[in-house]
Amino acid sequence: MPMPGRRLGALVAVLAMTAGATDAISFLGLGGVFSSVMTANMVLLGLGAGQQNVQLTVHTGAALAGYIVGAVAVGRLTWPPGRQAGGWPAPLVAALIAESIMLAGVTVGWEIVGGHPRGAAQVALLAGTAAAMGSQGAAVKALQIPEISSTYMTGMLTGILADLAAPAGPAVASRLRLIAMLIVGATASGITYAQVPRLAPLIPVASLACVIGIAVGARTRTAGPRDDPQGSDQRPG
Repeated sequence: MPMPGRRLGALVAVLAMTAGATDAISFLGLGGVFSSVMTANMVLLGLGAGQQNVQLTVHTGAALAGYIVGAVAVGRLTWPPGRQAGGWPAPLVAALIAESIMLAGVTVGWEIVGGHPRGAAQVALLAGTAAAMGSQGAAVKALQIPEISSTYMTGMLTGILADLAAPAGPAVASRLRLIAMLIVGATASGITYAQVPRLAPLIPVASLACVIGIAVGARTRTAGPRDDPQGSDQRPG
């Protein structure tokens, strides 16, 4: 039984908040690069190479490599994508749990260095956050919701503007909600990083945990009747 579209959209919106929070943390504390915005990172990689900036090149390279690993791994886990449409099947839940483990590992590493990673610790934590965002992006893509992403907002913003310009454009509220939640996540992490840096990684971990809890609960409720051999055979009298 698929998860209702409204609830599914709400969960993807919370994932967008996770992405915004994670990007803010990586930009502020992990070398001025992003965990999920790979377009910007590719530009920064080119700048780093052109200016012979070894630190920027290494950081953007680590982010790109981590993102690729996470996206490819989850892409294989959720293949073929058609079987994922309409809800949160077990492979997608597994992908989100794997993402939560990666973000939890980043949180532990962040705590070990006192909320101010430097050098090799920055690169390792950045690769971990990027891998988590790559896995999340691939998981949401496997849902096959048209024009929806929790990490790639440039294309979605372009689609929103194009729809608004059309004489009879479709509703854009759900996509605007994703962008708003991305900003909310970034704002929450930015404030936390400024006030209590050691707690900043808890923002994306907490929001992702909410998504996983709701998704697992929905699977449990919908799987129950199918697992009951007596209930499945009952017919109205």
